[in-house]
Formats: sequence, C-alpha cells, structure tokens
Amino acid sequence: MRSIAFYCDAHSVEDNAMEQLQQYSQKPFVDNICAFTDIHYCAEKALPVGVAFKTTDYFYPLITGKDIGCGVMYLKIDKQYWLRPFDKNAHYRAFAQAHTQMTDDGLGGGNHFLSIEEDNEAVYIICHTGTRDRGIALYQHCIQLTRDFSQAYGRDVDYVHRDFVQPDFIRYYQDILQFGYERRKNFCIKTLIFLQNANYLVCNKAAIDKGYLTHNYRDQQEEGVLHGTPYVLEDSIHNHLRFSGKEIIHRKGSTELQQGKTAVIPLSMSRGSLLAKAGYLPGAADALYSCSHGAGRKLSRFEAMKYWKTVLKEKQRRAYKEQFSELLDRSGNFPSGYIQEFDFAYKDASDVFRLQPYLQKVTQTTPVVTVKYTEI
Repeated sequence: MRSIAFYCDAHSVEDNAMEQLQQYSQKPFVDNICAFTDIHYCAEKALPVGVAFKTTDYFYPLITGKDIGCGVMYLKIDKQYWLRPFDKNAHYRAFAQAHTQMTDDGLGGGNHFLSIEEDNEAVYIICHTGTRDRGIALYQHCIQLTRDFSQAYGRDVDYVHRDFVQPDFIRYYQDILQFGYERRKNFCIKTLIFLQNANYLVCNKAAIDKGYLTHNYRDQQEEGVLHGTPYVLEDSIHNHLRFSGKEIIHRKGSTELQQGKTAVIPLSMSRGSLLAKAGYLPGAADALYSCSHGAGRKLSRFEAMKYWKTVLKEKQRRAYKEQFSELLDRSGNFPSGYIQEFDFAYKDASDVFRLQPYLQKVTQTTPVVTVKYTEI
C-alpha cells in the first residue's frame, strides 16, 4: 500500500471513506495520493470526495463523476465603489429571477450557489457551479473510452493508457473545463451588472446594455473596468483531471492551486468563504498543488435535516429564519436544500489552515445574500 499524505485528521475520517481511500492507494499506477480536510465518503464512486492523486502514463477518467470541471470563481469590487447595503426586501427576488437567465442551464443543485459576500475592504460575487450537461456528456464519453481500452487491454479495468487517447480527446476535455470557467464568469459579470442597475455600485448606467442577461461575457478580461466599476476575478476548479505530459493529476473535490492565484474555499451558506493561496510552494507541491474545496460536511444531508428538527431549539431555528427570511417559502419554512447547507452541517474551518500549513489566508468573507438550486 502506498503511503497516504493526510492533510486532515486521519482519526476523524469516516470508516467508509477511509476504506475507499486505502483501496484507491493500492490501485496500479497511483504514485502519490493526498486527503484533505473536507474528505468524506462518496457513494457514487470508489474514491472519496476531498482527494487528489498523481499517476504516470495511465489515468482514471471516471473518478470525478459527472460534475467534471466544477469550480468556484470570485469577482472582487473595492468597497469605495459600493454605495449602500444590499436590500433583500427590495432586490432578493429580482436577483433570484435574474440569475436564472444568466446561463442556459442554471447553477445546478447540491451545494452549488451564487452569492454576494463581503469583508472590511471589498464586496465579492462568488459562483460555485460546473459544466452541467456538457460535463455529463464528457463523462459518458469517458465511460466509453474506458470500455474501449478494456477491450483492447483484454480485461475490464477502470484506467486508460495516455497513449490510447487521441489529441482530440485532450482538447475536448480542456474545452469542457473552459466551458465551466466561462459559465462561472457569466454568472459573476452579470451579477456585477445587476448590482450596477440596482444602484449599488458607482458606475455609468447609461453604458449598460439592456439585454445584458443574454450576452455572453466569456471574453471579458479577468481584471478591468466595466461600465465605470473596477473589478478583478479569479477562478479555481476542484473536480477534474489535469494532463501534463506523462503525469496526470486527478482531483475529486480538491481545489487546484496555482502560483500567485487566490482560490475560494466555501465554508457554509451562513458562514461565508475563505480566500487562500499557496503560501509555501514546496509544501503545496507535496500536496499536488491541491487543497480542500470546502470546510467539509459534518452531517450528511439526512442528518442535517434530523439535526434541524430534533436538536436545534425553536429559538435557534427562529434566528436562522430571521437571518435568511428571503429564503422562506409561503408557509414560513426553509426548503430542505437550504437547511442542509447551514453552518451546523459543516466542520469547523480552523482545520483548513492548521492541517494544510502550506496555505496562506487572504481573507474571510461573511455572506450578504445567496441564491441556490436552479434547474433549467
């Protein structure tokens, strides 16, 4: 068995996730394998979420599941351009409606979200989503690729040799990752314009195209001035394969770190996000330039609902309803999907830096408003 690099408390890893991890560490062609603070069991595939590993010559195309190219982007606006607090009563429903028109296939379910968050110096638009139907199509392609290689290899295997694939496949894979990046950029840029239209930002409103929600902003610069509002955006992905010559880095729910770049590590819907970067590059290299992609679930979705109903006191439930009143349905209750994303369902964030010491904290945000669970 290859040694596993634990960037988490190994003693706190679920038994079923540890079993999956140990089994994968014995797989052929796996050179290095790392587990991060948000590691948890995945029923869909044999590999837990919150893991990265490296192979040489061979790769495992199915480890990501269908959500290939999922990632998190942030767009930062200095507070000197922020005019007033976001008014949920006036604009939450308009924002929730507008975001359904920002792309043609929505945010997706689960923990995907579009939020406005802040720290003392800036406002952040943060988008967590993937490649949706195109990612599913790529996954189906990967299934067929694995079958074809197995047939050529003479037995059923879950890996493929690098030389078996044509350059067109690598380009196709990269194009899908780029598509996910462009989708997140459209959500972030269009949210910026929504805020300009609603008089939250210093800008030139006369320059805004009334049909901005249908425009594709994929070519928008990562740093610039849009309608008079300066901004900067950065993106990171956490569910993908990265091909580099004979070496292939596999990430399943582990964030890719790039030198000099800042990545978002969402904590929970009610706690906001961490922004971090690789502060110690040799340590980041040992961790395959990867880190956790969140705080990590403490409670399963089923357990979170049980906790809400049987553990929290009425006073505590009422406090959530006051903080997130815009999310209540007509009967005054939260849809279950929101409850499953509150802070009590997630681990404490202190482990993120304590157990991943190569990370450097940039800032921590607090949530202003969040929209979730769009299916179009």
